[in-house]
Amino acid sequence: MARSSFLAVILGSLLVCAGARWAFADPPAASNTTPAQPGNAKAAGKAVGSSKSSGGQKASTQAKPGEKQLSQLVVTATRIAQPLADIGTTLSVVTDKQINDQKIQQAANALREVPGVIVTQLGSPGTESDVSIRGASSSQTLILIDGVEVNTGTTGAFDMANLTTDNVDRIEVLRGAGGALYGSQAIGGVVNVLSQEGEGPAKATFLSEGGTRASELQQATLNGSYEKLGYSAAISYFSTEGYRLVNDNSDNLSGSLRLDYHLSDKTTFRGFARYIRSNVSLPTFSIALGSPLNPNAHQRGEFMLFKGEIEHHFNEHFMLRSFTSFVRNDIRDNSTPYFGNQQNEVDHIPEEIRGGNIEGLITWFDSSRKFLGIDLEGFRTLLGFDFKDRWARSTSVFDDPVFGPPSISDFNARRQEYAGYLEQEGSFFDGHLLATGGFRVDGNSSFGDEESSSWSVAIPLPKFWTTLRGSYSEGFRAPSFDELYFPGFGNPNLSPEISSEYDGGFTTTFGEWGSLTSTYFSRRIHNEIVTIPTNIAPDFSTAGNAARVDTQGVEIVPAVTPMKGLSFSGYVTILDETHVDNSGSTAQPLRVPKYSAASVLQYQFPLGFLPRDRVTANVRYIFVGDRDDLNQEGMVQNLQAYNRVDAVASYAAGVPAWHVHNEEAFIKFTNMLDRSYFEAIGFRAPSFTFAGGIKLTFE
Repeated sequence: MARSSFLAVILGSLLVCAGARWAFADPPAASNTTPAQPGNAKAAGKAVGSSKSSGGQKASTQAKPGEKQLSQLVVTATRIAQPLADIGTTLSVVTDKQINDQKIQQAANALREVPGVIVTQLGSPGTESDVSIRGASSSQTLILIDGVEVNTGTTGAFDMANLTTDNVDRIEVLRGAGGALYGSQAIGGVVNVLSQEGEGPAKATFLSEGGTRASELQQATLNGSYEKLGYSAAISYFSTEGYRLVNDNSDNLSGSLRLDYHLSDKTTFRGFARYIRSNVSLPTFSIALGSPLNPNAHQRGEFMLFKGEIEHHFNEHFMLRSFTSFVRNDIRDNSTPYFGNQQNEVDHIPEEIRGGNIEGLITWFDSSRKFLGIDLEGFRTLLGFDFKDRWARSTSVFDDPVFGPPSISDFNARRQEYAGYLEQEGSFFDGHLLATGGFRVDGNSSFGDEESSSWSVAIPLPKFWTTLRGSYSEGFRAPSFDELYFPGFGNPNLSPEISSEYDGGFTTTFGEWGSLTSTYFSRRIHNEIVTIPTNIAPDFSTAGNAARVDTQGVEIVPAVTPMKGLSFSGYVTILDETHVDNSGSTAQPLRVPKYSAASVLQYQFPLGFLPRDRVTANVRYIFVGDRDDLNQEGMVQNLQAYNRVDAVASYAAGVPAWHVHNEEAFIKFTNMLDRSYFEAIGFRAPSFTFAGGIKLTFE
């Protein structure tokens, strides 16, 4: 892709935005507008109510008595808030209600019940947790927090082990189809963790939990609004001794804050902040097969994210939004000598991402218009420019007296990424065809430019209670710093991975008692970056572009509500993945199960003892089939399937006392059948654990 094409997209974006601002000038003073309410980000007008940012849109629209409940609004699929039913791509939402009902503390655990998503945790709480979508690697899965990319520059992935659900409104998961809007790392899909928006009277909650292996969780939240300011905040502390008898403890201190200041009915300022400090013991760090556990190794992590955003609606036709962000992720590993092992290792990996984004949304028509028989109502154009500056340093000192003096590995890397993107959506034939098309040009100071395009359609068939969906998307993944520059392994001549993916399916609803969704997808990746042996020594290898990966599969997602209070939901994914490689590397699907499934059965009912009391009980089942992994010798080994059952029961009294408006007691069980299983070779998953606690709500 020539740089001139990239510049043309940017210039075109700016010209269209400027032209729209001029063409859709503010109406005369006699025009009727409705001001936004204090503490509520929902401004008046069709364009205002449907164009909130990824951090500023509530998960759903509440219907008044007698009105039809509107479809849940989502933002990750198109960067434009729109009803989930109108989207042609495949997207799932984990709501705050699901998180609360199942008492899920880690965001990664909330993703285990999303179709096509596999979470791999390397042992006890706090240890590395990778997320894979539809067989893609964790570095091919883009993780966003309030719309800000957090994938690291060194590995290209993001470790979700210590990301909590504190102050989370919902988690949106886009499966595939992310490259044309989000650029690199979105080959497999996008996970967007979105914070709560403060609104209404002040409300505070306090949760205290304790359980096996001296585990404890303390959490406090605050949510509300004052005049024009909406606020939400949370702080939590978690600690556990783990399940191993040697060096398995961990702790996590997390805090988050969101502020929404509504300067007027047209202008909103938003601020987001998140901080995580973690300490995790590493009993399996740098040990040989059969060796005793490492009693001294541990990892300290510090993560922080800041985002400032402004959104202004010039009128009902044109909105402009811009944000700046800063992300820092600092990891320190330390392993000192112990009896039987004289090795000493110290690793330090600080990374930073500075970013900026500006985008304009044009709503062309606010009433029904026809052109050649096509209904033009709902035509919207999104144009944007994205910029990121990445920096990372990786330092490692390894000392083994048996092999001579210490070895030092040190590299420093930096690059700039810039992109222009355009998306057009429209409604045709009186709403019988909803179509979206997108195009993005990415520039990178390390390897040049890449183009990505996409389209999707949704075809509602009301007479059959069915919506048909189809999409095509292109994407790419830029090589990570480790793959480019890591001493002895990196290859600065790498090309980016290039992907294309089709998917199609349907959703059929059966009144109020159930639905069925089925999706077929097929993805091909060229130039996959793999590990290739070298002739220098038997154990030496380098990164190279060698493989082609073909993935296809089917997702089946049923949901049933047979009676009031009783619900069942789940999924089954059947996936087939093959690597085509003639380079001599050992590239093949790793940690990719052919079969996976999950289900949640929940029953909520009032006891009748007190006016507002209720009992909630749910059981979650997770199945991950056989898959291949690498053992400590670097050999491919079969990893057996596992089943896991979790359960939660809670009782909420709901009796106002002083300022306490809800009192809830709960108990939860993890791996309640006490299965012994491995999510990754060499890292046994925790055995049966239980915890109990209370949650109080103050208003």
